[in-house]
Order: sequence, then structure tokens, then C-alpha cells
Amino acid sequence: MSAPASLVAVALVLVLEAGLLIGIVLPAGSLVLGLGVLGGIGVVSLPLAALSAATGTVLGAALGHQVVRRRSGGTSPAGDAVRRRAPAQVIRLVDRLITPWRETIRRRPVRAAATAQFVVGARTLAPRLAASAGVPLAIMLRGTAPASLLWSSALVAAGAVAGAALPLIDDLLTVAGVVLTLVMAAWLLVRRQVRLRAVLLTGSSA
Repeated sequence: MSAPASLVAVALVLVLEAGLLIGIVLPAGSLVLGLGVLGGIGVVSLPLAALSAATGTVLGAALGHQVVRRRSGGTSPAGDAVRRRAPAQVIRLVDRLITPWRETIRRRPVRAAATAQFVVGARTLAPRLAASAGVPLAIMLRGTAPASLLWSSALVAAGAVAGAALPLIDDLLTVAGVVLTLVMAAWLLVRRQVRLRAVLLTGSSA
């Protein structure tokens, strides 16, 4: 995959992660680390990798927020369709669990949106909870945008360090392989000499 295609593909996954409920199971963080590895070996630009990942996350958060606002009038992070199909007991349990989180987001929307970017799963749920709590999109993005850029930059930097270290790791593995081969050869030689000496001693005593 070419460098531009890699950037677009990862950004698209990040949009899906934050924008749709299925995003909870998507390996978004691993893909951003992978972009950093590509940047570390010079395949992609590190600033572009961080910027594209942050852009995808912000667009996904905006999508998730708007989906809830339009489909359910902002009353449910899961949407009216899910509420109609799910058993009433499940709906009551979900409402009981998310109510404290919704209240927290309503009181501190910017801080909650920023914190959510660093928690797996929260990047998917936070925009939906913000919409159901009545937090305007613009206010939510005040926390989402800078936190997304910080999150993506940190992961890309970590991946870049790992990518830059790959040649060194290859060299270390080569050296370790040579050393291990020499040690094994020396051990086999010593073992052979010990057995030969034992045979000679046995023959002379007989």
C-alpha cells in the first residue's frame, strides 16, 4: 500500500471508530502506531501521519455526535432503532449505567471530550453521550480536537521510534545468532573431547 493510501485508510478507520458503535472493536490505536513505524523507516511523513490520524478522529467524533442528534433527537447514545429492538430490561440497565457518565459530560464537556481520546472505547461512546447530554458539537470539539492531535502525535512518535530501531534490532539479532552459533559449536567440541577422553580411559584400564 502506498503512503497516501495508508494515511487515508487509517484515517477512515478512525472515522468509523469514533463515528459508529462498531468502532469499539476496531484496532485504531494499533493502526496509528503502524503509521508511526512507517514514518520511522521513512515511508510516510510523521507530521502528516499524526495530522491525518487526528483529522480522522475528529471527523468520526463529529459523525457520532450528529448521528445521535439526528436519529434520536439527542436522547439516546444508542439511537431509537436500537431502543426499539432491545428488551426493555436491557434498555433500563443501559440507561442506568450511562446516566452518571452523561451528567459528567454535561457538567464538564470539554474536559470529558479531551479525556475520552485517551481511553479505548471512550472515543466511540463519548461523542454519542455528549449528544445525548445536549452538549453542542462545537463545544465538544474544543476538547476533542487538541486531545486527538496530542493522542495521535504520541502514538506516531512511539511507532516512529520503534520503526527507526528496526535496523538496529536486525543487527543485534544477527550478532546474537553468530554468537549463539559459536557457543553451540564450542559446546559440541568440548562434549566430543570429553567423550573421546572417557573412551580412551576406559580402553586403557581394560
